[in-house]
Amino acid sequence: MNKIPLIEDIELFLDDKPSVYAIRENAKQLLAEKKYPTSKKESWKYTNITPIINSNFSPKIHCDCNNDSCTCTKNHCSCDNEKSTFIDIKFCKGRLHIEEYNTPKGLTIKSLAEVLYEDEYKKYLLKSFDISKNPFTLLNTAYLEQGICIIVEKNTVLTSPLNIIYNQNNCDNTQINIHNLVILENNSNLEIIEHFSSNNSNSYLSNIVNEIYLKENSHLNHYKIQKESSKGFHIAYNSIKLYKNSSYKQFYYSNGAQISRNENLINLEDENANAEIYSAYRAKTNSTTDITTNINHKSAHTTSNQIAKAILETNSTANFVGKIHISPLSIKTSGNQLHKALYLSDNATLNCKPELEIYADDVKCSHGATCGQIDKDQLFYLTSRGISKEDAINILTSAHLDEIFALIPNQQIKELYFI
Repeated sequence: MNKIPLIEDIELFLDDKPSVYAIRENAKQLLAEKKYPTSKKESWKYTNITPIINSNFSPKIHCDCNNDSCTCTKNHCSCDNEKSTFIDIKFCKGRLHIEEYNTPKGLTIKSLAEVLYEDEYKKYLLKSFDISKNPFTLLNTAYLEQGICIIVEKNTVLTSPLNIIYNQNNCDNTQINIHNLVILENNSNLEIIEHFSSNNSNSYLSNIVNEIYLKENSHLNHYKIQKESSKGFHIAYNSIKLYKNSSYKQFYYSNGAQISRNENLINLEDENANAEIYSAYRAKTNSTTDITTNINHKSAHTTSNQIAKAILETNSTANFVGKIHISPLSIKTSGNQLHKALYLSDNATLNCKPELEIYADDVKCSHGATCGQIDKDQLFYLTSRGISKEDAINILTSAHLDEIFALIPNQQIKELYFI
């Protein structure tokens, strides 16, 4: 086999277990055959991943997370008094901290390694999507080892959010592959926070896969805050399956990374399943921000709603690709998407590509997109009252994103992470 970019032979836990080794080797083989996408591939047309492919990021993890000298055990654990009700789960440079979680009744947290070792949850792992269709899920699977498995038992309503902290400080020339599994049984509720942070100068790849299963009448609020290094790369794939009367709400804030891509695959499997995706992002100078969503309505009376609001700085690129597929059986469904962009510079690029595939009658679907610059009258009004131009621009851009933040139901999470 020819050398595959980003693939390196390293020793992983459970390489001596045939079933696990086979999964990893199969992913490498598929990646060698399919290769990384270029601009000729429609789903990656506007996101140039050449800087990632040419980086030679190593998959070797150099952090001993059980050592007292590890920086994330000190001032990056987010365990202040305000968030004492949160259940913190910590990753440092891609490695899960091994610790005992103070979990309430009805909640189980296991490392992915435990799940692989015990052969638990085989019916869930890598079953919610086709790994061969995305090169970075193949890369993630080739190093399948780090991650967590969260199980909420039936009839369990959790009031303490799970706070997953990904700390990439001093993580240079490294690729981080984490695969998480989230299962909510019937009649359960959960809130999850994913918080990504790092130094502003280090270069690395965060490659995250989340598989989420929402059983009948279960509800998940998923908050994601991406504030990674301006030289870092962030690729995330969220695969969500929703069953009868279940709901999924994602609140995403992106304000970092040289290239970031947050991709969602959402399958509304049964009646009255509902998905809502709310995104607010700042495409920083010389960066690319990509939001790609594929929502499949597979049953009648399903609903989806997607709203994204963007701030585009100088020489930035923002890509918004939203696809809604309505199957022939999905009568009386509703699917909507809207993107609004605010330009701070003429030297910025927005690629907005909504798609509707409708194969059923009696449905309601819509898509829309707007873009514009800061209102000069509003800017004059603020500056004429003694506010500096820079502060006035910050006020107006924050107001643009506030429409998304106002939808966040958890006030504590909103104040800590989004405002």
